[in-house]
Amino acid sequence: MSDKEFLDLEVQVKNLIKLSKQLKESNIHLLKKNKELSIKEQKLSETLTSSAKKIERLIKDLKKR
Repeated sequence: MSDKEFLDLEVQVKNLIKLSKQLKESNIHLLKKNKELSIKEQKLSETLTSSAKKIERLIKDLKKR
């Protein structure tokens, strides 16, 4: 392997390492966002369920009147 080929390979490896680190950081960020969105989705689901029950009670009360 010539010196030029070796240097080219070395540059490629360094670029791959840099890209790998960037991808890792991006994945960590996305995992954090997914966790936050999951928590928000769960809270919205709970609110929706609670609201549906309250609406059902209101409808029953109105029908009784």
